[in-house]
Amino acid sequence: MFISRNQVRMHDSDMAGILYFPRQFRFAHDALEDFVESFGYTFDQIFREENFVFVIVHAEADYLSTLRVGDKLEVHLTISTIGNSSFTVFYQIYNKEKKLVGIVKTVHVTLDSATRTKIPIPKQFKDFLEQHFQPETV
Repeated sequence: MFISRNQVRMHDSDMAGILYFPRQFRFAHDALEDFVESFGYTFDQIFREENFVFVIVHAEADYLSTLRVGDKLEVHLTISTIGNSSFTVFYQIYNKEKKLVGIVKTVHVTLDSATRTKIPIPKQFKDFLEQHFQPETV
């Protein structure tokens, strides 16, 4: 499991603690960027220097509890499935009381960076994903 930390900002939530729905995906994607950086890459490097990219082909989220401006968050990221050319990232978002406040799942497909055609996940990246494999549980 990989853990990323974030915080609810004014543009994320209203005064009633209702999260603006796309922000849950922002918390997940911020965690994904942190995760990729822990591999030793930035997204900029992947998009400019590598022979592969990975793109989201499916995304879903469940909003489970209120989030207020200033709330500190932990986003727990695991890889819940790994296929030949695709993988699924599962995110569990917790508040500072360790209460589960949101769940996000994204499915990614690896593409050849030049032709944008589907390719197998490169071995080095697949090995990295496998280090964080954990079947989805709530």
